[in-house]
Amino acid sequence: MWRALLLVASAATPGAAQETADPRPPSNDRVVEEILVLGEIPGPPIWKVTNDDHVLWMLGYPEWVPDSLFWQRSDFVEFVEHMLANSDEYLTSVGVRVTTANPFRQRQFRRIQRIPDRGTLEDLLPEDLYQLYLETQLRYAPTRDDIERLTPGFAAMELFDSAAQSAGFERGSRTIRRAMEKRARKHGLKELTAVISQRPQELLDSIEGMSADAGQTCLQARLQGLDAQLEALAHLAAAWAEGDLATLRSHPGDSAAGACDPRRLASDPEELIQAKSLSWALWHDNADHALSNNASTFAIVPLRDLLRRDGHLSRLRQSGYEIRVL
Repeated sequence: MWRALLLVASAATPGAAQETADPRPPSNDRVVEEILVLGEIPGPPIWKVTNDDHVLWMLGYPEWVPDSLFWQRSDFVEFVEHMLANSDEYLTSVGVRVTTANPFRQRQFRRIQRIPDRGTLEDLLPEDLYQLYLETQLRYAPTRDDIERLTPGFAAMELFDSAAQSAGFERGSRTIRRAMEKRARKHGLKELTAVISQRPQELLDSIEGMSADAGQTCLQARLQGLDAQLEALAHLAAAWAEGDLATLRSHPGDSAAGACDPRRLASDPEELIQAKSLSWALWHDNADHALSNNASTFAIVPLRDLLRRDGHLSRLRQSGYEIRVL
């Protein structure tokens, strides 16, 4: 069973922590309600994909989960453990790996994240957007003065990560994968990966040519809707932990995702698009192989890749596999 510390607030979640540190009484126009949820919850949904006697079990996970998430013995955990113990292989999610072991490329990557000539966001942004940035940075990342030196696109990413972490979240790709990989290793499962290595120089050149206007649009989308974005994270995490499939399917997702999509920010997104397409094709090749040769296979997949209209479930269904959710 999953248990989590979820904070529900009428304003942004981190505001509660900020008020605790502030000796002044809260203003009358701001009401923050903290709800501690430590009860028993059903657990996330699991999809069962079948091809005759071959089964692929799929656990989807949200991009962000509460950082207090942990395993506890329950029917759900017993079921997952049983599936892992009786599976032949473990299938991971898709990904693109960029190797920057070369010290020169590491320096180049750090350099292109920063505004040239020791500039700051104050030099680049309109006054109203810069003031909004300052207010948001002081609220969510008061110790991150270094964000001021980043280009708008990178500043948006760093500020959102800091805000999500201050709200009590961490990336599901790290938390869930860590838990599953540990248990897969315990049961001696062979891991099937769908990670494509990308040539770093092409990506670095594309990032370096990032449009300043596109980066500013991304930052503005993050700043103007940040409270709502953090609240959406909490609702999505709660729906996932409770197995609320209707909410998961209808959830609007990240409101700033379009403006901050790397394919929109990069000057030449073709390399990134091609690598992502290859990783998806490899994942489905692995799934087809597993559904033809293994009695049982266990997989973890990001919810956004699982549920979107052209996502994994749609492609598996088009391949003729039977799918149902538990």
